[in-house]
Amino acid sequence: MHQRWLSLAALTLARAGMGFQFQSVAAVSPLISDSLGLDKSQLGWLIGLYLLPGIAIALPGGLLGARFGDKRLVLVGLCLMAGGGLFLSLAESFHEATAARIMSGVGAVMLNVLVTKMVADWFEGRERFVAMSILINSWPIGIGLALLVIGLISEAADWRWGMLSSALIAAIGFLTVMSIYRAPKQSAPPATSPPASSFGVGSLSGKEWQLLLIGSLPWMLYNAAFQIEISFLPSIFVGGGFSIKSAGSLVAVTTVMFVAGVQTGGLLLKQAKRPDLVCYFALVAWCTSLLMLASSPNPLPWLVVGGLVGGIPAAALVSLPAEFLRVASRSAGMGIFFTVYYLGCAVLPGFAGTVYDFYGGQSTIWMATGVAFLAVPILWLFRRALATQ
Repeated sequence: MHQRWLSLAALTLARAGMGFQFQSVAAVSPLISDSLGLDKSQLGWLIGLYLLPGIAIALPGGLLGARFGDKRLVLVGLCLMAGGGLFLSLAESFHEATAARIMSGVGAVMLNVLVTKMVADWFEGRERFVAMSILINSWPIGIGLALLVIGLISEAADWRWGMLSSALIAAIGFLTVMSIYRAPKQSAPPATSPPASSFGVGSLSGKEWQLLLIGSLPWMLYNAAFQIEISFLPSIFVGGGFSIKSAGSLVAVTTVMFVAGVQTGGLLLKQAKRPDLVCYFALVAWCTSLLMLASSPNPLPWLVVGGLVGGIPAAALVSLPAEFLRVASRSAGMGIFFTVYYLGCAVLPGFAGTVYDFYGGQSTIWMATGVAFLAVPILWLFRRALATQ
């Protein structure tokens, strides 16, 4: 029991570095835009590029983890994140920044797919809600730290030092996972090479495919909405007269509230008789707060409320695959789950940047609201499909 919580702590710290690095660009987006000559569409795609490699890497990453060992692939991912952060700090053009961002993104994909699967290997039943809520919190914690720290570093020195700090966080994660994480015995890689079908997509049944294709969408939509919100709020606030530091602090408020909401949600979902009703209520309440944020002259109350209620359904949504995937199909299933996640989260923020350029900042908040609300009916469809299994 002691080792699984130590392992969870190591994986959580490493994943916090992923959130920190993802937000590093958005946290100082006006400075990067001025330095590299980027418009809002290019900035949006640069943000989304961190997630774009997941479309091609998520499934192979999960399968390679099953073949060569999850821990080894996580360490490779952290090395790529560190290298990408370093190269981004040296970029002199949009094309160079793009290459660096993709490098970091490939590493982050390998990390994200595998750490979620690794936690699912360690924890079972409703205790998984608590473990997953802790792991998920690493993302908003990393984002919040980036909003607070990178802005200060960049204003005191230069935005390039802020990008370099993301490489340092990844390096710390590498050392932590290497020294602390231990895999549960049942998830250790086989001594001999298994047949491809034993760990590839052939291990998935027809029903598992159906449930994956439906059950992957709520988590994707939920995260895409959150990323649209936090990626463009700094620019919206700066455009409204706030300083970069103040804008970052305001967005950090909602990420801190998300941390509280995610952890509260994990405990609440563990005790709730009908967890899905809790998820429906929280998603609708979050959407309402986003609409109020778009129209209110005082954003702070809605940032607080939105973060608290928005974080509640996270553990339930990310745990959907673990409800029906078998141990033999878990690596492939999680790879597909995150392929869908990365497809939406890479494309939608970029599209939101285009919407921003044409229709203004408030339109991106309306878009985030619509994306988040779609998770409600799709979660209901998933439950109907699971009930007929």
